[in-house]
Amino acid sequence: MHINSMSASHIVLLHLTTAGKQGEELGSDEQQVVLFVYVLIDVANNKVVALHHHYVKPSNPEGEEIIESLLTEECRTEANLQEDLIKNAQPLEHILDEFDRFLRNKGIHPDHGGNTFCLCTDGPLHLRLVLHPETSTKNINLPQYFFKYYDLRKEFKTVFKNDNVNSIKDMLERILFNSNLMK
Repeated sequence: MHINSMSASHIVLLHLTTAGKQGEELGSDEQQVVLFVYVLIDVANNKVVALHHHYVKPSNPEGEEIIESLLTEECRTEANLQEDLIKNAQPLEHILDEFDRFLRNKGIHPDHGGNTFCLCTDGPLHLRLVLHPETSTKNINLPQYFFKYYDLRKEFKTVFKNDNVNSIKDMLERILFNSNLMK
């Protein structure tokens, strides 16, 4: 799906952080979500409407709290997360319900007559290797809007003909490099 052919009134940028590996290895160690971040953008007005971040308390498939150390050293340093924030957070199911309510309150929930929105991620890992498997393991039903998304990194690589893009930082550096060339 190309962004210019998209007919969505809003974009929801979604970013997940797990208790384990980050970046290109996100989800490869099957660690649970510990940070759920989303930004709502009004496309017509080119305006950020809301930014929310929620810490997420990991639990086992039966919903029981995990007591031992939750975060790997990589997660602590790269994501700058603290153990006590995660231990005092709500479980994933609660965060997903809150996200769903947020979409309804903003008038963009597809099942409640809202305007259309496009879910956008930096690559497929956030959904395919993290959220989908974790919710499946925990028997959490995901709304349909989590199964159709815009892969920003894939489209960026197509437009800029560059396979050496591994993060949003890489994309921004490429855009800034191109704008400096045009001066």
